[in-house]
Parts: sequence; C-alpha cells; structure tokens
Amino acid sequence: MNDLLKTTAVLVLIVVLLRRKVSMAAVMPIGALLLGLIYLTPPRDFIKAVLVAVFAPKSLGMTLTLMLTMVMEHILRNTGMLKRMVSSLSAALPDRRVVMAAMPAMIGLLPSPGGAVFSAPMVNEAAGETGIHAEQKALINYWYRHIWEYVSPLYPGIILAAGITGLSTQTLFLANLPFAVSVVGWGALFCFRGIARQEDAPVASGRKAQFLTFLAMVSPILLALLLVVVFRVDPSISLGGAIIALYVWHRYTPSQIIKNLRESVSVKALFLVIGIMIFQEVLRVTGALGGISSFFANSGLPLHLILMLIPFIAGLMTGLTVAYVGITFPLLMPLLGGDAPSPGLVALAFGSGFAGVMLSPVHLCYVLTCEYFQVDIARVYHRLFLPSVCVLAAVIIPLWVW
Repeated sequence: MNDLLKTTAVLVLIVVLLRRKVSMAAVMPIGALLLGLIYLTPPRDFIKAVLVAVFAPKSLGMTLTLMLTMVMEHILRNTGMLKRMVSSLSAALPDRRVVMAAMPAMIGLLPSPGGAVFSAPMVNEAAGETGIHAEQKALINYWYRHIWEYVSPLYPGIILAAGITGLSTQTLFLANLPFAVSVVGWGALFCFRGIARQEDAPVASGRKAQFLTFLAMVSPILLALLLVVVFRVDPSISLGGAIIALYVWHRYTPSQIIKNLRESVSVKALFLVIGIMIFQEVLRVTGALGGISSFFANSGLPLHLILMLIPFIAGLMTGLTVAYVGITFPLLMPLLGGDAPSPGLVALAFGSGFAGVMLSPVHLCYVLTCEYFQVDIARVYHRLFLPSVCVLAAVIIPLWVW
C-alpha cells in the first residue's frame, strides 16, 4: 500500500507541474528525484540509474530514432513533399477525416519511439484552414498512431508478451484484434465529432493519378517500413537509409545537409526523452511497481479486477508497453493460467495495461503530440478518457471466445 501511495504522490506532482506549464524536460527529472528521495535511494544508486537511463543502448537507440524522425520530417516539409503527400491523398480520398486518420495510422506501422511527432505535421496539414481545435487534432494524431501496438509482432510489447506467456504472436493477434478494431471504430465517433466531410475539390487528374503521386511522396516512409517489416532492419538504420536516399534525390550539398541537421533536431525534445528514460529507470531501481503488483496480487480482490489494475497502474506510471508487460506479466502468470495461460485473460491484462499507457502523462507520443500542437495535456485528457474505456470494453470478445 505504501508503494501505491508514494508513486501516486509523484504522479500527481508530475501532472500538477505540467498543468502549470513547466517544461516536460524539467518535470520528469524532478519526478525522478522526488521518487528517489521518497524511497531513500542512495545517491550512488540514483546517479547510476541516471547514467544507465542516458547511456544504455536502448536509450541511445530511442534518442537516435527520434532525431532521425525529426530530420526526415524536416526534409519532407522543406522540399514540399509533405504538402504534396497530404494534398494528393486528399484528392484521392476527398474525406479529410480519412486522410487525418490514415497518416498517423500509416506512421504507426513503424515501431519508432515518439513516432507521433512525425505524423503530427501531416494531421495539421490535412486539417488545413478548417478551424479544427488544436486539442482535437492532437487527439486524432495520438489516437490513430496506436492502432497496431495491440497486434503487430513488430512491436516489442507483443514480442515480450508472447515470450513470457508462451502464446504465439498469431494467438495474441487474434486475442487483441478486437482492441485494434475498436480503436478505429470509436475513433471515428469521438475523434471526428463536429468535423464535416470535405467537399470534393476539382482535380486536374484522376484519383488514380493522385494516389500514385501520394505513393511517390510517401516512398521514403514506405522504404523505412519495408526495411523494418520485411528485412527486420533496426528502425534507426532504416530511417537513416531513407534520409540518405532523400539527400541524394534532392541533390543536397554538404552545407545543405549540415543546415538540415542543425534546424531539424529539437534539443528540447531530446531532453524530454532523456527525462522520461531517467524517470522510468529510477522507477525500476526503487522497486515501486513490484511492490504495487505484490500488494494487489495478495489483496484477495477478484481475479479479473487484479488482472486489470496491476497492468493499468504499471502502464500509467511508465508510459511504455514493454515496461508494463515485462514488470507485471511474470507476476501475473499464475493468475493467467500458469503453463497454459488463457488468451482471453492475457488480452484483459494486455488491454488494461495499454489503456494505462494511453492515459499516461509520461507517454512520449502523448507529450510530443501535445507539445507540437501547443495544447494543455488536461484538455486532451478530457477527450481521451471515454474512448479509452470504450476500447477496453472490447475485452468481452476474447474473454467470451476463450
């Protein structure tokens, strides 16, 4: 119980500071420091946790991937490819709502951390001068970015869940599929409320030609996706290869490349990532989530409620799918069915944890999206909570089937 109270206090402080417009890059280290103080973490252990968070291969890879995402977005925007990408798809699919949803959904196929920062300009471009509220655009970008994480074997959360439970990725795909379908359905209801269908605009060429133009403009992203999905290349290497191809295609000179790198990389965003990684590592070192999980596991609460609460809290605190799966699933295995876990119960735990991730104030995509659209995270929360609950309700299907 003490662990739950301590971590809740830290989470409340984080939300309060964010509401007071304190930079996320500063808030997360403050939260990590408070967490260390509450748990009386020795200074040596705290410093070691900070160094691990900053220089661990996973952290460096995440930071590099985010930097490359910013670089590619800058190239696409400055060369006019981004504008043509959106305009051609808008001509091929006249309903702007489909275009606004398709962009983050397509980028979401690539399991890159903070990928929402890539699709945010696309959503903004597709919205045009329609007067759509920034909070609504942020919700659309964030919501449709995360369709695939429920089911895609490219995402580390699914891979880890399969490894821990012994279920195949195909079984997890089927068990979690109702969540992914619900994201699309409920998103259409909640994300696009008040947004009218775009009127057909006259186009010089047919829709087929416009779609081919879209494919040409989106080809660098498709190249990165192809390398990751088919050839299992690391996302940072895939993005790097696509960027080099863009440099060659647009005949960038060395000075233009240097200018591109200097202008596209946001130091503030990089510090934000580092701050989140520090918080997550300190959370691991203190053993806070392990204490919370043990408390609920021994509480005598109903099975289904335990399988919802433990992953949800872990997802809320970490903002990472792989974190809540890795921390809670080993503890939950006896409740999931032991050596023969029930896919329905696994889906309940996975979906509950991901609901926590989607509502987490330390979720990188959420923070970057709100940062891009310059909106208060609390305002987006008001729009996010109800559809998240509705998506979780889809767990009735796998529980009924299995």
